[in-house]
Amino acid sequence: MTEQTAETSTATPRTERGLERLIFFSDAVVAIAITLIALPLVDSAREVANESTSKFLSDNSYALTAAAISFAVISAFWREHHSLFERATGYTPLLLRVNMFWLVGIVALPVASVLDVYSHRDPLAAGIYLIAVTFTMIVDRLEELILYRAGLLSDGDRVTRLDLALRWSMVVAAAIALVVALTLPSVGLWSLVLVFAAGQFEAITRRRIRTRTA
Repeated sequence: MTEQTAETSTATPRTERGLERLIFFSDAVVAIAITLIALPLVDSAREVANESTSKFLSDNSYALTAAAISFAVISAFWREHHSLFERATGYTPLLLRVNMFWLVGIVALPVASVLDVYSHRDPLAAGIYLIAVTFTMIVDRLEELILYRAGLLSDGDRVTRLDLALRWSMVVAAAIALVVALTLPSVGLWSLVLVFAAGQFEAITRRRIRTRTA
């Protein structure tokens, strides 16, 4: 009895405030990552005084495209993370640790984006970027699985195994996009279109399942 009381007293309380701090910290890291995407372009834009704006846009067209793609990717990850934690009613120590890995993936994306731009479209650089994307997706799915198994999802009673399985379709698409980028260097980050298509497939399939169930 004494041992149980001592163990309870030393256990870290998991409160609503703790969940909010986890979310706020994650949001801050995402905001910094998005800012880092634009910094190389800001440095390049300072040289526009010595050349025309049209030349700047022409010379940095790929960098601008890569920045736009990275912004869209990180924004999509944030929306998914936000949606997941809107459904979370609590958290576990495991979720806290796994979320740190999710943040590693988010921070790696701006670095991988710059590497892809300034390596002159090296297939390996594009591969590193897509590895970061795939890694972050996998961790995001694991976070949802942790919350589901811990019974900490507000809609957990309505989530089926099929729903959880469908969520992995975009991970598979990201893995295929990685192979395409490595084997077809000219495609590069445009292979992320496969991930977008998988997202649409998931959304359509989910709607059809709900319609049949209703």
